[in-house]
Amino acid sequence: MNILSTAFALIFIAIVALASFWLKEEVINEYKKFSISKNSGPSFFLKDFDSTKTDEDGNLQSSLQAEYMRHFKDQDKTSLSKPFYTKYKNKNKHSTIYSDVGEISDKGEQIILKENAILIRLPTKTKRVLKLFTHELNIYSELDVVTSQKAVKMIQEPNIEIDGIGMKYDNKDGILKLLSNVKVRYEKPRGDQRFKE
Repeated sequence: MNILSTAFALIFIAIVALASFWLKEEVINEYKKFSISKNSGPSFFLKDFDSTKTDEDGNLQSSLQAEYMRHFKDQDKTSLSKPFYTKYKNKNKHSTIYSDVGEISDKGEQIILKENAILIRLPTKTKRVLKLFTHELNIYSELDVVTSQKAVKMIQEPNIEIDGIGMKYDNKDGILKLLSNVKVRYEKPRGDQRFKE
């Protein structure tokens, strides 16, 4: 009789222990779900966001503006609505990039502009306006480089149109390279004669 009651008591204790463990796990899982849903919104946001970067002498190097900036602390992500990036060279505007949405990552080292991204290199004394259209541009501010892995269309005024896949623009050297599947269309200044390369 003692053996049976002892065995029964041990089995009962084991069942209670398993039930307690299961309940604890369920409570933890529900808490995690609640925390994620509670923290899914931004930690903070700014309207009419405007940030500038200068060199050691106080000369403007770049600026980033957006209609809205939202920072998500849990995801370590910052999203932008209607971002507009401006690069300066010799105290003058050199190029602009804008799109519908964007993200800032790596503590501001990388800015990603997505959906209808447009890069415009402004005219200089020796170069005409250059426009580049794509779905995503990656700006590496410290390296002064802009890249894309997407399809791009480049228009060099007044009469050159180039399509390709992927690009790299080194702002320091002023060199823009299309990486693959490059097709060039050139329109002669006189008449309607066109040819493709």
